[in-house]
Amino acid sequence: MSSLTPGHVLRGARWNYRVLEPVNGDGTHISTVFKGQVVPGERVVPEVEVPEWSLIKVALPGDEIATKNMQREVLTYRLPDVASAECFRKMYDIIDDSTIALEWLDTTLAEVKYCPNMHIYSLAKSFLRAAFTSCVFLENYEYVNTDYKPANILLSGIRTDRVIAKVVLGGGGLGLVVPVGELINAQPYAMRASEVFLGKVCTEPSQVWAVAAMLLSWIKPGVLGAWDSPLLVLNEAWSMAKIHRLFPYWKLSTPETDLLKVTVKSARSLSEGVPELQAILPLDEETKKVEMPQQLRDLLRFILVPDPKLRPSASSVLASSEFQEFENYVRE
Repeated sequence: MSSLTPGHVLRGARWNYRVLEPVNGDGTHISTVFKGQVVPGERVVPEVEVPEWSLIKVALPGDEIATKNMQREVLTYRLPDVASAECFRKMYDIIDDSTIALEWLDTTLAEVKYCPNMHIYSLAKSFLRAAFTSCVFLENYEYVNTDYKPANILLSGIRTDRVIAKVVLGGGGLGLVVPVGELINAQPYAMRASEVFLGKVCTEPSQVWAVAAMLLSWIKPGVLGAWDSPLLVLNEAWSMAKIHRLFPYWKLSTPETDLLKVTVKSARSLSEGVPELQAILPLDEETKKVEMPQQLRDLLRFILVPDPKLRPSASSVLASSEFQEFENYVRE
């Protein structure tokens, strides 16, 4: 732990990194995270711009989950084109088996409050394009990101006309980036796809849902997820009930396992009998409670389809008239 003392310099293959203050994030970090100052090494490459700051991530000894997640993160960066893709946060250095240095950005989407103005819509356009582009990159290698959430969307230049938005490839404590079909019960509750709640593995359509659900949750906090669930044991059923309120036509099919059968039954009961959940209206009506352009409502409706077989792919979203019309609205 002495190497994590503020002021200590970690030596990397590319640059060196002076440890500064800890970074708390949204409280879901499994790894220990610090802000770092980049210190150019002896071999300076003239054409390479040396950044001022970095993020230093450490998996502490004995923490198997943090170590496994870091290994996954490093392996993901080794996929062709991923390391150079502009939609992902860059990895600067693998300092040792338990320490990596990553690109620093100013803030996260979780720290930006939604307001109905063109500046915010421009920001939304930037992070949506980055997120769906990241889905396409990962799908090319049959990987999925199971941890899309506002805290894992990094932003810089948010007060300028050139917002930079990037996706974290290694975030909190869920599955992060994994091969398609590897994980069940993945994704944060508010971003968890309808089929994943019903026991299906996380696949390409699941991450498309997660990006759109992230947008909706940012615009209207609490409309999805379990933050207001009265009991921990009700979190899944509570979250499913919210989806059912937003999409009354969603078929809560009877799952195979006894535990899921109980959860689905609870979700139906909560949806029909709890006043605060009954206050949630179908999606089109719910989004009218918040000021936003019609183009953004149309985009949410286009993507958030409970049946994964009917849900558009990430590439289809980027090529869609709905996405183009939202981008055009922002440009105007």
